Amino acid sequence: MSDPQHPPAVRAEPDRIHTRAIVTVGVGALLLFFLASLVTVKAMYRERAALLPDGPPPWPTEIGQNKIGIVEQRLFELAVEPADARKLQLERLRAWGWADRRSGVVHMPIDEAMERVVRGERP
Repeated sequence: MSDPQHPPAVRAEPDRIHTRAIVTVGVGALLLFFLASLVTVKAMYRERAALLPDGPPPWPTEIGQNKIGIVEQRLFELAVEPADARKLQLERLRAWGWADRRSGVVHMPIDEAMERVVRGERP
């Protein structure tokens, strides 16, 4: 019997980490993940082979071009077509040339055309 004046001493459990159990669970989880990945990859290859018996489809011919449809595929900083088109437009606005040769219609530089309009001249 225990003495009510002096209760028995309470001892704490020793702190122990079951390292072997933790490592075993970790290695088992890695092995399971690896095996599941292998099974998944094999299933994907089998499904792909069933869907594409002649191999993968050829690369589209549009790959590598500057534009596909109306979508610019390059960085805008590297696109030069808009600048070139604008340069051609400005050259045409500043030069003489035929608008319609058969009917004898000529286009003139825009600055001169605006001056003539300001002076009241009409074609």
